[in-house]
Amino acid sequence: MDVRDISAGGIMGAGFVLVVLQLFQGVQQLDGFEGTDLYVVFAVETLPFVVISMALMYVGSWLFTGSEVDDELPRVVAWAAGSVALFGSLAALLVFSLQVTLAGETLEQAPFVVVNLVTVGALAGVLVGIYDARSRIHQRDLEHERDRVEQFANKAADINNYGRALNRSESVEEISSLCLEAMQTFLGLTDLVFAVVDEEIQLVDDTTVGVDQAVLGDLIERSHDQEQATAVSHDSPDAITFNVTDNAEGTFVVVALLDENGLGEEDVQLLEMLVAHIATALDRVHGGQIRTSNSS
Repeated sequence: MDVRDISAGGIMGAGFVLVVLQLFQGVQQLDGFEGTDLYVVFAVETLPFVVISMALMYVGSWLFTGSEVDDELPRVVAWAAGSVALFGSLAALLVFSLQVTLAGETLEQAPFVVVNLVTVGALAGVLVGIYDARSRIHQRDLEHERDRVEQFANKAADINNYGRALNRSESVEEISSLCLEAMQTFLGLTDLVFAVVDEEIQLVDDTTVGVDQAVLGDLIERSHDQEQATAVSHDSPDAITFNVTDNAEGTFVVVALLDENGLGEEDVQLLEMLVAHIATALDRVHGGQIRTSNSS
């Protein structure tokens, strides 16, 4: 059994025990009453605390079947235990105070008072514990979101720095090298292709290993007909492709083969930002200023 099963099961078990105790006390309290008074006493003295105990069982079953506070269940149990101890202490103090007031006479209702306050304390502690756990989880989520946004902003700033370097490039080879370097550095992509499609396919850079050239050629050909600077995902193999831009030299495309983890939406956005910078760099030197390794 894991922590969730033990914690939630303990809360359910405590609720069940309290239900039994409340019903037992309710039967005891009915002694000496009859007729309508019997039902009034049960409704006022017993039924509310039975409902509270059943609510504790329900909360335990909700936690047992799974909830968003699974990781914080020990904290919920700790709150419940602390609250039971607090209310139990208050009950003991109240009983002692009443006995002193009654000059040492035995208080017959003492067990009922203790059990009732412990019942209320148990439910109150569990509810406060759940609230505390959810607050902490929410705080962690906010911190995670803040870190994620900050990380994305930092990567975007670095992509823009690459964009400035790309715009200082004077050849397709420089642009391709910077493109692949950025993808490897910021997104962890290793199997990449930068190609030009005109009458035939020219691979400017190819870092793929063990990939069928026919498969790469098919991805490159499909990239030729895509909307420019927009990521398109493919299956078999798992890949993402870009039609970067068209100019006098042909259609420039980028192909990235993905691993089993794929890419998140934010990573795709970063790729599209980078591709937009690449397109700007290529268009800047459009009109014969771009030099490839095959140019004279």
